[in-house]
Amino acid sequence: MLDGRLSIVATDDVTTSLEVKLRGKTIFDAKGGHNGLETRLAYVFSEGVSKGKMSLQRFVDLTATNPAKVLGMYPRKGAIAPGSDADIAIIDPNIIKKPKVSDLHADSDFSIWEGWEFQGWPVVTILRGKIIVEGGKLLGGLSDGKFVARKMGPEILSGPAC
Repeated sequence: MLDGRLSIVATDDVTTSLEVKLRGKTIFDAKGGHNGLETRLAYVFSEGVSKGKMSLQRFVDLTATNPAKVLGMYPRKGAIAPGSDADIAIIDPNIIKKPKVSDLHADSDFSIWEGWEFQGWPVVTILRGKIIVEGGKLLGGLSDGKFVARKMGPEILSGPAC
């Protein structure tokens, strides 16, 4: 992961209940998904930046800039610059946290990260300049989301983009 071959860290984040997750018995009926949206940044920051395995700039590239480029949304997304959407997650690198499902805001009754210890945890999440999570409290609502069309260019479809 840290040798330069990885371009992005992202997911479509499909949540499910533990009962549904465990219902499948084969590759054909297994249900994917978990509530990783709120834990993904903390995991990559903890395992990469906090452990000295990647720079803060590499973390930003993997989790924000490169995904935006691959999806044709850069620089509207993935950048802190005039004209960009001001989507920002602020991580406190000194927080050591073992997340519980009750800490998360997804519609799932389990977390694959229970028992893990992260060093670095998001303390504020800003969406287009509006604080939507602060201090573990969800302040945003369903109407805060906004559809942003993707436009994958031929350079993305023909080979590595980042």
